Amino acid sequence: MSARSLAAFQSTIVAETPFQAVADIIPLSDAKAIYASDASTGKHALTFSALKEFVTSMDLARFGLTREMVICTSMPNGPEAAVCFWALAGRCVFAPLNPNLTMAEVQFELTDLPAAAMITLAGDEKATMVKGCCAQAGIPVIELTPSRTTVGLFTLSGAEVPTPPTAEPTRPSDLALVLHTSGTTKKPKIVPLTHHNLGYGIQFVARTLRRTSAHTCLNVMPLFHIHGLIANVGASLYSESAVVCSSFLGGADFLRKCRAPERDSYPRPTWYSAVPTMHEAILLEAEKEKADGTLDHSLTLMRNCSAALLPPVAKRFLAAFAPGAPGPFTVVPTYAMTESFPICSNPPHLEVKLSTVGPAMGPSLKILKGYPEDVEVDVGTEGEVCVAGECVTAGYLIREHMSQDPNIEAFSLGGSPPGRMLRTGDKGYLDRDGYLQLVGRFKEIINCGGEKISPLELEDQLLDVPGVQTCVCFASPAELLGEVVGVACVVKQGYEPPTLDALRQGISTVGNRFKPAVLVYLDAIPKGPTGKPKRIGLAKHLGLPSLAGGMAVYSVKGTGDTLELPMLHTRTFLGTPVVVPTWTFPLTIRLEMNPDLISSPDHSTHVLEIDDAGCNGLRLTVTCYDHETPCPISSAQAKEAFADVLMKTTERGMLWEAAMASGKQVAEDFCADLYVTDESKELKHSWKPGCHDSPPGKLMRLLGVLDLHDQRDAAEAAARRLSADKVNNKHDR
Repeated sequence: MSARSLAAFQSTIVAETPFQAVADIIPLSDAKAIYASDASTGKHALTFSALKEFVTSMDLARFGLTREMVICTSMPNGPEAAVCFWALAGRCVFAPLNPNLTMAEVQFELTDLPAAAMITLAGDEKATMVKGCCAQAGIPVIELTPSRTTVGLFTLSGAEVPTPPTAEPTRPSDLALVLHTSGTTKKPKIVPLTHHNLGYGIQFVARTLRRTSAHTCLNVMPLFHIHGLIANVGASLYSESAVVCSSFLGGADFLRKCRAPERDSYPRPTWYSAVPTMHEAILLEAEKEKADGTLDHSLTLMRNCSAALLPPVAKRFLAAFAPGAPGPFTVVPTYAMTESFPICSNPPHLEVKLSTVGPAMGPSLKILKGYPEDVEVDVGTEGEVCVAGECVTAGYLIREHMSQDPNIEAFSLGGSPPGRMLRTGDKGYLDRDGYLQLVGRFKEIINCGGEKISPLELEDQLLDVPGVQTCVCFASPAELLGEVVGVACVVKQGYEPPTLDALRQGISTVGNRFKPAVLVYLDAIPKGPTGKPKRIGLAKHLGLPSLAGGMAVYSVKGTGDTLELPMLHTRTFLGTPVVVPTWTFPLTIRLEMNPDLISSPDHSTHVLEIDDAGCNGLRLTVTCYDHETPCPISSAQAKEAFADVLMKTTERGMLWEAAMASGKQVAEDFCADLYVTDESKELKHSWKPGCHDSPPGKLMRLLGVLDLHDQRDAAEAAARRLSADKVNNKHDR
């Protein structure tokens, strides 16, 4: 591809269709515009002309609502959610909410926006909590009842005012949409988008993808997210091409909808745009069906946005879908964000570089040094991706809870050489052809002792390791380096779990410091509400302790908010001795044991077994009472027996601190194996010369419980002697 052909194409990415409100870009046509994926409803598809007429006739003034008021919706995905955007944004400021928000999140949205009214789907049981929050806040609820005959149309019912306000005409500078960004450590910020921003953004996407009336989009993106509203629904309607509205119910359901639909209820989809987590589910099912010889689809284009699509995944998509496609099949990596939709896109009909997100398509793009330096860097040099143009928000809305104006760091100065540009927070560089290579989020960069590495650079290589279905790299806390590379890995079905050594060997582009030191096996990668992996704060989310040295492998069962505590499999040390003055580790207490020693009741009546995950899984057995006597030792007496060691509980386990426990530990000190059954977890420690002089050994000697290598009776006897000696010494004093 020549630079001239790319420049010529970029010059066509403009907004030619004039508009006042974003809905003005919908063409007048009797062709069918919006379909439902559920054929059982028996409804007629919504035409472009009928949609435009419905949008024009929308009346919110009868509810006392005016142009500048924020109107929220909380609805399931579907045609009505799609039409709400077009119908309401011209009469108010539209704010679609995720219907799966918690009560606290709903309350925050209602007060922070603030909302003047809430629209919910009639009969939707999930909206009960939302209605309760609205009632508590004094916000009126309007019910939406879908049409019985036409897809997407609806009626609204609620308390009406006797004297409706006069409806003001919509101007391009009016706010059309407000969305909260997904917050990490701070509260989410509000992104305001005008009709001007959205009208330009939709035309930029549509002209880049070159959609026509011959195409049909299958939308499975949530319609409370700008991706679904602009790229899928908006670009389709502007191009006079149809869109099938659906929820995402997994890869098998998606591929079923790409086959011949029931009773020809909608055209076979030719393209879709989604996030990597959705692509992954679709790809896994497609590969399975391809192996069975049953893969049947109608797709010719897959667009990725909102999070990076790793090149190995893109190549697998081409291998799975291209052979059976009705025409040339293209994978299109792109780049956009709520604050600017779009930014970049690979041109589908020109050169697609799967490792990049393509050149700028619509807005202008520059790479600047990190804040506060408003200085552009050279081609090929990494810096912060910055963007300006018609589709870019003017700035975040200011709220009282903010300690400072977020726009100070979010934009370069208007008087600087680059001019006022949105700082995306993404790190990347431009190649000589103008294609943007993303390196990662500045906040996601892993800082290993002052040297930094991008998680994306590592993930790209780790996906080629046998047994890895998907993975994310993240910053895991470490005592010596501050942070080390952690890998959260989902194991491919039918494969053995990849070892930490295998993952380290699978990375060839960086030194040992940047290779994974912590591995966590997960059932699923934790994700945010829009499907993006939770890299930021993932170690805290999983409850991982700070790594005192070496490397560790954990497993965490469960998904979402039901994650269990991390269970340590192994901990190994590198050849270099490390100083370990403290350990943090989760407790594992066998089912028949009682952790009364920790919770401090009057008496402890069971043996407490502690799996010390901070020291190679060494098991410490502490007896809190004498089996042979009917009178148990009180927990106060037991604690006094351990007075030489500071022992305290934390949110995720127990912290031991012992002055004599500092020292050096190398790989030869310990050898521990973990045996797991459905009923229990057993750790067996093999003796090696000098192991009792290691930090764990010293700690046990402080406790008076020597490691007797699975001779439990002798260990318990030692503990009883220690307890008795302590009590006797007290009485002697």
